[in-house]
Amino acid sequence: MRTPPGGPKLAPEHGLFRRSLSPLHARLLESTCGKCRSFVAASIRPELLDFMEKLHFCVRGSHFAGKPATTI
Repeated sequence: MRTPPGGPKLAPEHGLFRRSLSPLHARLLESTCGKCRSFVAASIRPELLDFMEKLHFCVRGSHFAGKPATTI
């Protein structure tokens, strides 16, 4: 499996995502979370993957590390 040009993508507030070409379709990109290694989304449109990566709720994120998600 090849990594597309640009390799892993770092979204500043959303973490590290790895994009790779799907073995099922030559143009389909798959995105996985670098922290929890879960599948996030697959699309031929990079802007759609950007959007789906922003929606990803990582189970290994700071919200599960004993830090409060919100403060009152």
